[in-house]
Amino acid sequence: MSAGEKFYFKPTAGEHIETTVSLTPDTSAAILGTVFSAKDVRVSNALVLLFRAGEEKKLIDRQFTDDEGHFFFGPIEGDVMYQIKIYKNHVKIRELEIVTE
Repeated sequence: MSAGEKFYFKPTAGEHIETTVSLTPDTSAAILGTVFSAKDVRVSNALVLLFRAGEEKKLIDRQFTDDEGHFFFGPIEGDVMYQIKIYKNHVKIRELEIVTE
């Protein structure tokens, strides 16, 4: 289990700040990956679509891969079935179903 919090502060000149931070469990999930071609070459600028799977498939987010073929979705809800579809030049490259834990 991971935990994380963030906060911002801007002390004025000569000010001393004392704080207490209590971490709460982080229940969010993330999906990251890399798209490769059939020739094992990283695919840049591919469209990656993230859907919430189920009876009513719902588009959650869309990303384009970076120069190294990487994509990232997050934070997303855990314990949910997702589906990813990847397209490059109007051609579907890969379709994946992912379950987060």
